[in-house]
Amino acid sequence: MIKTKLSTQPYKGTIDMYPEDVLQKNYLFDVWKRVAKSFGYEEYDTPILEEADLYRVKSGDELANNQLFNFVDKGGREVSLRPEMTPSLARIIAAKKYSLILPIRWFNIGRFYRYEKPQKGRTREFVQLNIDILGVSSIEAEVEIIQFVMKVMQELKAKEGTYELKINNRYLFDYLVKDLLKIEGELKDKLAKAIDNYLKMEKSTFNEYLKEIGLSDSQRDTVLEYLNWEIKDLVNIKDTSRGAQELLALFDRLEELGVKNVRFCPYIMRGLAYYTGTVVEMYDIGSKENPRALFGGGRYDDLLEIFGQEKLPAFGLGWGDVTTLDYLRTYNLLPELTTDVDVFVTLMDESFSSDISDIANYLRENGLNVQVQLTSTKLGKQLQYADKKGIKWVVIVGEEEIKEGIVQLKDMNTKQSYKLKKEELIDRIG
Repeated sequence: MIKTKLSTQPYKGTIDMYPEDVLQKNYLFDVWKRVAKSFGYEEYDTPILEEADLYRVKSGDELANNQLFNFVDKGGREVSLRPEMTPSLARIIAAKKYSLILPIRWFNIGRFYRYEKPQKGRTREFVQLNIDILGVSSIEAEVEIIQFVMKVMQELKAKEGTYELKINNRYLFDYLVKDLLKIEGELKDKLAKAIDNYLKMEKSTFNEYLKEIGLSDSQRDTVLEYLNWEIKDLVNIKDTSRGAQELLALFDRLEELGVKNVRFCPYIMRGLAYYTGTVVEMYDIGSKENPRALFGGGRYDDLLEIFGQEKLPAFGLGWGDVTTLDYLRTYNLLPELTTDVDVFVTLMDESFSSDISDIANYLRENGLNVQVQLTSTKLGKQLQYADKKGIKWVVIVGEEEIKEGIVQLKDMNTKQSYKLKKEELIDRIG
């Protein structure tokens, strides 16, 4: 028997979702889903539990060693709550690779878990949109996903100067370490981690860290110069760097299509180990309220190899709900959302219950969400309840209305009332 008083607070790093919170989340999810389907993407899902080794093989040390919610089940198997979708996606693609029609355009809106330090924009439980295209090796895969991103931001009514998609290429980093710095192994990995944290560190701290990991003065100067490259600087190395070639081609294509709010940023790395080419992150650039990326993603052409399969070109991104809702709140972009209920039907007398049920069922059959008063009480209290819940329409049925074979429909916004036959309600409510 539990003797201590239980806390009403949720587990650290998780959030209780009250109905008004769910309405806001569903608004975002509906935009994601509607736009994804408009681009021809199909929805899929995977189990929330996976074998822990799935993430240890390719996700990278930070996630695999420090962020997994993992445990041994009753059958002696080590399993993990899903921390990201891409390895699971690769697994189900590998399982039916030869029966799937390429290119594959899939999306998922699912719940994920990472054992991280909770802070603004980061929780241990979160929902994320994952959208991926597999089977397209050209930059047209990147272009399509970027167009999807811009369409979502348009649907969310985001203003142009408040967000920016930062783009880099992992092959450009390879050029830096192999051709310019001539380093490899552990030092290369440490540099990659340092650059991935470049935005989070003071410049003096970053420079000192480069010294600590073993870079010479000239190598540090080269890194700092690299981090200030602009897209035009890549023209000079396009013949020797695959990353430069791909970035120049991508930005030319985006300019051709009139896509704005994109910028080349050589410090965008993405920490996950499976990225092979283009990497992207979206940031709020109009305020200091949201320092974390709204989403991140990239190309991962080699991931199917962990299942003994041939390479399959792939590009995708994971778009988090927490950071995106923070962004929408910062710019007051969330619509006024109070309830999904369209109509509230009052009950003035218990003897009218059958009449009330008949009206409610009629409205529901015509596509409306209807809430019914279950116990009779004063009309004023019922109207007050509907008003507080944000329900626009109230159907009032009293003794007089029963005798006349009509109902009274009240608009709670304008306070105007209409006497109508049941069959006229739908046209008036619209």
